[in-house]
Amino acid sequence: MNLHRSIGYTSDWYHTFLLSLILATTIVVVLIFLQPFDIYTNQIEYKNIKLVGYGICIILPILLIHVLEEFWYRFTLGKWHIYQELVILVLGFLLISSTAYFYNVLVVNDLNIKLNHMLQWFTNFGLPFVPIFIPFWVYLRLRFSKIIVQPDIDKKEKTISIEGYNQNEVVEFLEKDFLMARAQSNYVDIYYIKNELPKKEIIRSKFVDIKNKILSAEQVHRSYLVNPLQINQIYGNTRKGYIKITKLEEEVPVSPKYFLGIKKYLQNQP
Repeated sequence: MNLHRSIGYTSDWYHTFLLSLILATTIVVVLIFLQPFDIYTNQIEYKNIKLVGYGICIILPILLIHVLEEFWYRFTLGKWHIYQELVILVLGFLLISSTAYFYNVLVVNDLNIKLNHMLQWFTNFGLPFVPIFIPFWVYLRLRFSKIIVQPDIDKKEKTISIEGYNQNEVVEFLEKDFLMARAQSNYVDIYYIKNELPKKEIIRSKFVDIKNKILSAEQVHRSYLVNPLQINQIYGNTRKGYIKITKLEEEVPVSPKYFLGIKKYLQNQP
């Protein structure tokens, strides 16, 4: 897995709150109606009301960690990667578990906090929810995420040098002159501008290696990597969309996740 691959990001607060509410409702329903951990034997006052409170222990940490996400997202110049998603999921789950622990001790059972019992709480009550909670949370984040196309124009004068697997196989060009790359089995077609004309080079390489070299490019399809600065047209729809690249006749297919992001990007261009 390429942990530096760009993915969609749930940027707006409305969708973040909505997915936290869905997660909280799901967990509360499980606690009230399925009553795991022998909850039915615990005869506390206002039990169901207190069980609803565990939903707040999910909503508040998710909203809090979204603040961190926003800072991190801006720091990476509007890009969101797999490794960032994994870090947020782990930190978020730890924060939710900790909040639930304090709520359970102070509100539900009216006891004193003992930090040495937190690990036991996490093992006995937090981890069993992982198979339910984490996959559903991942699904909701993907469902509400958006791809925002935002080229890193500060690097447009950077020289890209790509070495192929064959001897003396090297392709060099300015990052701003990159047009697109297309995966072809064990080879990659690289298109770029040279002397104001499009040029094509075929090198033996992995597609992911090309992507890791051209960080400002966007993978708009499983086999296509393009320079957003060179996109001049988009047509079709989210189910079947295509873009046209400057100086190239070939149509480039666009995945549904990228279609709206590219369309918005082109609409915002002067």
